[in-house]
Amino acid sequence: MASLVAKQRANRRYYYVVESARVDGQPRIVHQTYLGTAERLAALVKDRTAPIPLSATLRAFGLPGALWLAAQRTGVFEVLTALWPPPRSGPSAAHYLLLAAIHRICQPGPKTEISEWYRHSLLPALWGFPPERFTSQAFWDCFEQVEPETRAAAEPTASALDRAQARLLGVWRDRHQVSPRLLAYDTTNFYTYIATTNTRTQLAQRGHNKQGRHNLRQVGLSYVLDGEHGLSLCHHVYRGDRPDVDEVSTMLTRVGHLLDQHQMPRATVTLVMDKGAAAVATTVAATEAGFGWIAALPWTQAPPDLRDRAVEDLPAISLAPGVRAIAERRLVHGQEYLCVVKYSASFAGEQLQSVTTSLAKTLQALRRLSVDLGKPKARFTEEQIRRKIDRWLAVPYLADLIRYTLEARQDRWQLQFTFDHAALQHLMAQRLGRTILLTNRLDWSAEQVIAGYDGQQQIEQVFRGLKDGDWLGWGPMYHWTDSKIRVHAFYCLLGLSLLQTVYRDAQVAWAGLSMERLLEELGRIQEVVLLYPPQGDTGAPRTATILSTQTLPQQALVKTLGLDQLHQRSGR
Repeated sequence: MASLVAKQRANRRYYYVVESARVDGQPRIVHQTYLGTAERLAALVKDRTAPIPLSATLRAFGLPGALWLAAQRTGVFEVLTALWPPPRSGPSAAHYLLLAAIHRICQPGPKTEISEWYRHSLLPALWGFPPERFTSQAFWDCFEQVEPETRAAAEPTASALDRAQARLLGVWRDRHQVSPRLLAYDTTNFYTYIATTNTRTQLAQRGHNKQGRHNLRQVGLSYVLDGEHGLSLCHHVYRGDRPDVDEVSTMLTRVGHLLDQHQMPRATVTLVMDKGAAAVATTVAATEAGFGWIAALPWTQAPPDLRDRAVEDLPAISLAPGVRAIAERRLVHGQEYLCVVKYSASFAGEQLQSVTTSLAKTLQALRRLSVDLGKPKARFTEEQIRRKIDRWLAVPYLADLIRYTLEARQDRWQLQFTFDHAALQHLMAQRLGRTILLTNRLDWSAEQVIAGYDGQQQIEQVFRGLKDGDWLGWGPMYHWTDSKIRVHAFYCLLGLSLLQTVYRDAQVAWAGLSMERLLEELGRIQEVVLLYPPQGDTGAPRTATILSTQTLPQQALVKTLGLDQLHQRSGR
């Protein structure tokens, strides 16, 4: 029979489980098990008697939690709540807009899927609203309140969305979260699946789609990004058949009005634009509006003496290894501007790899075509052949590297082509790795101009994230009226500002962290909700929340972004 025995050792009492038996007629201890001190024995008893959870539920925590904290820290939720006060009960329009923005980052999809995603996130524990309040019809009613369908787009008074943009800029300026020194500007378009017979939208029209879907209706988007912090300061949705050049004047007016409203001098602002915006009308309009600007000049419009400048004649600059540049005043488009010739060795290497890959594919395609033309049953017209070849040679630089002749002999077409090695050498020596920048900031140095233009790469990355859905899914856009399309653009770019805020804060914990890796790491941080039986015969079941196992980088992100404190609040 087992019993508990205490033994004194050096002023400490230790406990054993002993079993006794008679040996040769005398009681003796035949087996004993060491248990330890009284504290250790109490811990063993508590561990053995701990209740087993009835169930465990996972809910998304890292990414939606970081975005919610960013919305509070940047004043976004405060501005939305001020514009659309909460009702007596239930979520406000601020909740609907913010949930739509967060959902577009975490799991893009239609409004019919938001309720189920919301149910399995930490937001119900923070907001206190049941998932049934976020139905597709509830979102439609909310968006109708934000941007009524009956409101004409040409009304002189600013819409609620315009007022929200203006207030956000004011809050970010007061909190020193935005720097209007450099603003990156660009335009793009997004295709839709809106039917041709749908007459309820004027924004979705057919035009030259930048994703190659010319057969679908599209909407245009112009966008101004804070070049330093990556926040969305101003955007405008316009008709899909409107040229990008015609949109410049509208956007300049909107940006100028915003800056004037918040007493930001236009002369201190520099707009950074891509090659498509370097037209005469665009640069003149930006100058007349009082802005400084930087644009990439198309190669054919650059002064010939700058294009032919040898790499050795370009001074090295300290921005990055392998970068050379020189700035000189030149007469372009009838005006004197500062032209900057930039050469980047890394950019030249990337371009050379792209050219050689495209060259190999095109030469192989020409060989196959030449063989097909020699077959007895070949029935090609000259127009078909030349159209096919022109499409292959439309890849940048290939038309200068490949020469071909097409002749008719004995009722058959014969194709001959050659690769111009001298042209490739000239391309490598005089073209690859070079960029011509143009600006009206005549007193700037080459380094200042290049550093300012590098912000354009950030906005290009933003648009790639929007279109590819890697950062934030613009599409598919499940809206078919103009007002809902404008609301869709608003919460997409609002979510993008929140994501850029999280990304900037995460650099403190993990310098050099990419946006893709950030989304991946935060997406893996989940909250586990454990359901325990009630204590005693009566009472409700008990719950406890813990975070999933984290790697060292994830632990650093949790602490830096404040997710540890958010976990304590959501678990109450």
